[in-house]
Amino acid sequence: EKRGGGHPDNTPPQMLAARVPCVPRARVEQRRAGRIERPATNPSPTPLRCGVTPPPKRMSRAASSGGDSPPSTYVWYASFGSNILLERFECYLCGGRIGGMVRDMPGSRDPTPPVASSLWREVPYQLFFAHSSPTWAGGGVAFVDVTNLSPTLPTAFRLYRITLEQFNDVLAQENGMEPGAAGCRELTGDDAARLVRDWRTEASSLATEPDEVHAGITGTTGPPAESRAPSELWYGYVKCVGVKDGEPVLTFTCDADELRGFRSGDIPTNPPCEAYVDVIARGLVQCGLGDEEARGYLEDRVEASMTSDAGAAAV
Repeated sequence: EKRGGGHPDNTPPQMLAARVPCVPRARVEQRRAGRIERPATNPSPTPLRCGVTPPPKRMSRAASSGGDSPPSTYVWYASFGSNILLERFECYLCGGRIGGMVRDMPGSRDPTPPVASSLWREVPYQLFFAHSSPTWAGGGVAFVDVTNLSPTLPTAFRLYRITLEQFNDVLAQENGMEPGAAGCRELTGDDAARLVRDWRTEASSLATEPDEVHAGITGTTGPPAESRAPSELWYGYVKCVGVKDGEPVLTFTCDADELRGFRSGDIPTNPPCEAYVDVIARGLVQCGLGDEEARGYLEDRVEASMTSDAGAAAV
């Protein structure tokens, strides 16, 4: 999405709830055999099933290179907004759309669904809502401040285990680009390995090295985020928020200049519409939260100020 203008075709890839007008095309299965409804405690060899009708797929780099493919690098994508809802996120991998989306997503070069899902309940970065999305009735959409610690208002991340190529493809689509587009600077396997090493260095002072490392464990924000898409786009700032089972946990948000603007009050935040909140709440319920608990979590963060010093600390 572009600031103030959405994607280049003015149809940002956000899910539109039934109460907001839309033109759905794809039919969605009402039941999905084998779907993970609660977070998995360990990576599963059985992928989650996509429930959308995908468009024709491009070949992944590994498949198009011919011969034996090297082992895939796996990462965890940490979602905090509408992609917490599994059905919504699947469209970035499998392509197509589900009921309420305004257009088909191209999907990943590799349409394989996530092999596992988990939940990090309290990571001390602040969730907030900003910009104005035409898809969401002019309401704000979710961002997370990955440059400050917010121990009193931590964020819940739903983690999806996918390949690094798939993460790069999701990043491109969230910024209105086709997977593999030159405008999106992709992460490499070396980048992923470096981020894991950096987090392990941050955790080296701990008595024992845990299987999971994030800001709530180390008390630090971790390795710095990097701009991977043009600054005028909303989600080009990639951050490794931790390590799980030896693999990096990656997310994306708005860039550092914008985060400073939101904290100073120079850039206003914008509360989300009810339909957007409903989508995130449904995703949190899939992760095991009760409906009232999920809505209370979101209400607290919608009402919180980004300019307040309470609960936030720069590191």
